[in-house]
Amino acid sequence: MSDFLQEHTVEWLEYFGRHGYPDVKPLGAGVEGAIYRLGDGTVAKVWARRGVSELVRMQKFYADVAAGGLPFDTPVILGVEEIDASAVTFERELFGKPLRERLSTTADGIDHRSATAVIGILRALAEVSATAAMTALPVLGEQDPFWSDGSFTEALSALLVRRVDRFGSLISSEVEGFDRLFARVLEMLPGLEPVPSALIHGDLFGENILVDKAGDPSAVLDFGFISTAGDPRFDAAVTAMIMDMYGPYASAATQALTARIVEELGYPIEVLILYQAAYAIATSNSFTSDGSDGHFSWCMAQLDRADVRDVLKVR
Repeated sequence: MSDFLQEHTVEWLEYFGRHGYPDVKPLGAGVEGAIYRLGDGTVAKVWARRGVSELVRMQKFYADVAAGGLPFDTPVILGVEEIDASAVTFERELFGKPLRERLSTTADGIDHRSATAVIGILRALAEVSATAAMTALPVLGEQDPFWSDGSFTEALSALLVRRVDRFGSLISSEVEGFDRLFARVLEMLPGLEPVPSALIHGDLFGENILVDKAGDPSAVLDFGFISTAGDPRFDAAVTAMIMDMYGPYASAATQALTARIVEELGYPIEVLILYQAAYAIATSNSFTSDGSDGHFSWCMAQLDRADVRDVLKVR
């Protein structure tokens, strides 16, 4: 997915250097934007796609997250500005090493310590009650709030319909029996037992989790891709899928972490697998409309998994 990564530029380093941050250094870059350490306990993020109005909504979202009593740090946006036609946020710096640097995957799944850390984060997120600022966030680059009334599953179903209206023909050309599979997802989602709505990160994997020297979570960052409030089982299902997406034991990692979530959090495996199918449909074309990127291929492979087909009763 490197073709979609924002890069650091000399121009931005010079800009921050001229505006009171002589010790500025590049910190990280990804799909969402490029981050600069300003040297005073804050960072600046130059966003690739998001605008100021959306980031003001994100600022309110992060304020509610920070007030949720989580046992690890989360981003706090101190200010939002438009600079040279780019949206820039100024945020407190978060400390720790990415879990990705410690995480290892074998045929038995991800290592026990990393899995323990991830499940602890999911448990903590599920205890943060939903707020209006959380449900007001758009997802997947849309402009309107993900959901403002009805239920989480109704909002998710509506999102899936919008995505399939745009990309269903392409997905159907890659996934045998997609029409039947999609119909089953829409049929099953309304039948899920309602649970209290909680904070959903939606993009929780090794790069978005920082850990301390002991390997305990110190911060969780980069909410926003599909962050909202809703069924915490959705967050758990997605996390199990994306903790190791492309490694040689990625399938084993998904299966093992899904099974451990079932055991430790008590979530029904059928619910998790249903949500995994929904995530693959919703995000398949997040980076390209023609499916020419690795994420699209990965999503298509998820929809062809035997356990997904079994739960959906589609062959």
